[in-house]
Amino acid sequence: MTTSTTAPPTPAIDEPTAARSEIYGLLADALEFPTRDFHVKVEARVFRDEVEALLGALPYEVNAASAIAGLADAGDYVPFQGDYIRLFDVGAVRPPCPLYDGEWGGSRKHAMEEVLRFYRFFGMKLDAGTHDLPDHVTIELEFMKVLTFIEGLASTRGGDTLPVFRAERDFLQRHPARWWPMLERKLAGHEAPPFYASLVAIVGGVLAADLAYVKAAIVSAPPAV
Repeated sequence: MTTSTTAPPTPAIDEPTAARSEIYGLLADALEFPTRDFHVKVEARVFRDEVEALLGALPYEVNAASAIAGLADAGDYVPFQGDYIRLFDVGAVRPPCPLYDGEWGGSRKHAMEEVLRFYRFFGMKLDAGTHDLPDHVTIELEFMKVLTFIEGLASTRGGDTLPVFRAERDFLQRHPARWWPMLERKLAGHEAPPFYASLVAIVGGVLAADLAYVKAAIVSAPPAV
């Protein structure tokens, strides 16, 4: 996902908000089709350590943090890749646990149209080379990565963060935090290996905790002058 303009040098934002932004990006990358490079990163516990460090830097607790150990359980590459395909990518009619928002209730077309409206409102568009549709979880998590960075930037510059918090709340409620729990429940019946069971649980924990954090920030925001 890119902005519609050339990005300036990255400014510093506060550490808790930076951790929120980075965890969304890291989890989005982990839900892409697994490459050999990513498998090596998992085997070497690099990915596990990155997730653990970011979870510790978040401004809230994540209930699924106990699943962190499973993120180092990669096994061999071919089965690792095969489990991703079996669970998320291919099925007799559809995969058991599709990673597309619109596959989890309602109209697929409506889901894609709505997420695109969110993206466009913030001046963002899909990269020209992306192979995923706009309602794929990786795109939705990347959008949250950008939104939280915008929030941190507004705070650093003394701007009004409330509109961004509201956008985060609305997007999370209507999209990833709405359908991801359904995927978690479905995954439980499909013999997911430790890595993918842990990854899905941590994504769910982050989405739920971040939504609660955002709602609390909105409630506690000072009234507009």
